[in-house]
Amino acid sequence: MSQPNTVLVGFTLVVAYVIVTAIYRLYFHPLAKFPGPFWARLTGIPAWWHSRNQDRHLWLLQLQEQYGTTFRYTPNSVVINTPTGYRTIFGPKGNVRKSDYYKVWPRTEDTVNTWSTTSIVQHGRKRRVLNFAFSESALRSAETFIQKNVDRWLDLLGQQKNEGDELTKPMDMEHQVTYLVFDILGDLAFGKCFDMKEPESKLRHVPEMMIGFMELVHPIAWSPIGDFWIWLKPRGLDKLIPKIAPPAVLNWQKFVDDSLATRTQKQQQLESRPLPDSEVRKDFFHWLFNAKDPETGHGYSLPELYAECELLIIAGSDTTAIVISAAFFYLSRHPAIQEKLAREIASTFSSYDEIKAGPKLQNCKYLTAFLHEAMRMAPPVAAEPPRMVREGGTTVDGHYFPEGTLLSTAFWAQHYNADYYPEPLRFRPERWILGEEGNTAESVALAEKAFCAFSTGSRGCVGKNMAWLEMRIVLAKTLWRYEIIKDPKSNLGGGSRDGRPGRRVEDQYQIYEMFVANRKGPMVQLRERAH
Repeated sequence: MSQPNTVLVGFTLVVAYVIVTAIYRLYFHPLAKFPGPFWARLTGIPAWWHSRNQDRHLWLLQLQEQYGTTFRYTPNSVVINTPTGYRTIFGPKGNVRKSDYYKVWPRTEDTVNTWSTTSIVQHGRKRRVLNFAFSESALRSAETFIQKNVDRWLDLLGQQKNEGDELTKPMDMEHQVTYLVFDILGDLAFGKCFDMKEPESKLRHVPEMMIGFMELVHPIAWSPIGDFWIWLKPRGLDKLIPKIAPPAVLNWQKFVDDSLATRTQKQQQLESRPLPDSEVRKDFFHWLFNAKDPETGHGYSLPELYAECELLIIAGSDTTAIVISAAFFYLSRHPAIQEKLAREIASTFSSYDEIKAGPKLQNCKYLTAFLHEAMRMAPPVAAEPPRMVREGGTTVDGHYFPEGTLLSTAFWAQHYNADYYPEPLRFRPERWILGEEGNTAESVALAEKAFCAFSTGSRGCVGKNMAWLEMRIVLAKTLWRYEIIKDPKSNLGGGSRDGRPGRRVEDQYQIYEMFVANRKGPMVQLRERAH
């Protein structure tokens, strides 16, 4: 056969394959009955494109508004944005595992952590060990690190003003909150405070390195080459990446490795020369270094320990910082809500130093409702954590899905569904409190069932109690000391009337999806409160 004919035959076969595949995906695929955009039912490129543009969460909300709560957004993926669907997929009856998306993230097979493992058995072992870092004893130890960092941070914020001025200079709270949370996590996971909140800090570039790492890897994990990337990793890619990776990735990994190596050396010295229990530094590293799986009797290897500590920094810093940044945004734009919250704190505690973990702090009803509302409007994970159906298939909301299907709930989209949260674009903490503004037991229960900021089930956030403690202390202590005022010259963090769809509400805090959410602002000023 001549070369031109060979080329023609090859071209014809390719065209035939594309046409047959398109017809199958549109009309005969097991998911063909579910509505969705034409091109998204044919290819995963639209979903990848929105990951690249960091607006995947907004796209999924638009699809929900167009197609309803259940729709197809890639050829093999369905989102089910209902409370029952969410709790089935992520709960014990889901018969799912984490999708292969997560396999892109680990540097090597030795650095798979509790978040990135797709194996249910491996996750169970790792999670049982990790639970030691979030036991009641560990949380009591952690509060010391939270309190000292918050106190110093608030002192420094109050100093950012000229002599004689009543208000501080305008400050970008996204940066300030990030510095605080990183310092707390450094104390807890690496055995040292990074002192990013200090004006002379040399480490304020570190959060940007982490963001650069996530901005690079997240689109790769969702890209058309994601499966090929995973296949290449144990076949030489893992060794090649350190040689070709961008500086942000290499610098982040070196920062983590150096910090953990120093902390490991201190822990090993402690093991050889034990100190009295009262002198032992009981941070996360301490608990994890000595933890053992109660079922197997084995703890973490050193590479596993490093992987978990890196996870604690990323998951613990970015997620909490997002919510606290959003809290400052909404406090500065809703003075009446801020004053109601400040009155609750002032009437609950007799002094600033009394604000600490315990029944009083947990029983601040309006503070809890306020944080729920901040997490509803700015969930740390905004898009859809993907789950793959296992052998035997699964049934969700009456729909059967075969093995290999990707299922999830789009957290942002569910949080902005008016059927669960009336007036979803309005920041309204009262919606979480029975009897406020006509709320019924049914409406509050529905809001709680649809709430998914911490995920749920065996893969739910292990640091949920830690996050609640940190957020409550930060907000309560801040509002005891300061009134938060919007910078009149800046709407940084808010939407714009001429922005793209989904970003046009000026009083809505904007986030940028990279699995966890990136953010900007708000710009605020502080005024000391009189007591």
